[in-house]
Amino acid sequence: MSTPKQDGTILDSPSRTQVIELFPASASSVAGDSHPGFQREHNEDSFGTYADPGNGCALLFVADGVGGNSGGDLASQFTAKSLLAHWKRFTARLMPRADATAEFFRDALEDINRTVYGINADQGTLSAPMGTTVAAAALLQDQIVVAHAGDSRVYRFRDGGIELLTADHSLVQKWVREGTMTEADAKIHPMSHVIYKSIGQQRRLDPEVHIFDRKHGDKFIVCSDGLMCHASDPEIREVMNRIHSAQEAVRELIAIALKRGGYDNVTVACYYQA
Repeated sequence: MSTPKQDGTILDSPSRTQVIELFPASASSVAGDSHPGFQREHNEDSFGTYADPGNGCALLFVADGVGGNSGGDLASQFTAKSLLAHWKRFTARLMPRADATAEFFRDALEDINRTVYGINADQGTLSAPMGTTVAAAALLQDQIVVAHAGDSRVYRFRDGGIELLTADHSLVQKWVREGTMTEADAKIHPMSHVIYKSIGQQRRLDPEVHIFDRKHGDKFIVCSDGLMCHASDPEIREVMNRIHSAQEAVRELIAIALKRGGYDNVTVACYYQA
């Protein structure tokens, strides 16, 4: 695994094609990493972590370039850089509150979507647009604000349990929620990779945003679907319960995906309360 710089700079890791790592100084409670896997030529995932020791807040996010579409890596990189820049401006002005942070996510992600969609329109690529999923978690004093579009996920781990805080914007999971398909069938369906919401594909994104409570001892991960296609929720829970370091948890979760074939890019960002 790569070792991030500790000065907050944006890196293009030579061993992780098209991966961006965003780290501030003294972010001991957060960690993240990404691996292209063994079947893809490029890594279209980008991610970021940002912890502010001054107010105790943290931001984790993952953007997974839409597979097979030209420019997915560029869309995910742009989303990562832009979201971090928006967040720094937002938190520089005030101590984040949950309602204001929810509105921040809606505005920032719509702004990013407008830019990527506009590029697709200008280039005449709307029939096969570049795009990216996004999943983000803002950890405030006693709440967490979650925003997402696509099938990247946010999990909360509490009292030994695992809770999925996002609902995949994929066709098969939509059918599961509607009761017309089982989870078992969804995993093997030929359209299991098809998502109906992502940055850059529609003129308006309308990201899903929710506010949850946060308790002492909670842990969180944000991840791309390259983790879920190799590890079950019980397996992820076991790792998070057994390991007491954000960096070690990230390392082990990615290792599971790689040991099982690494069929997709895999990215994990993790928060442990310091």
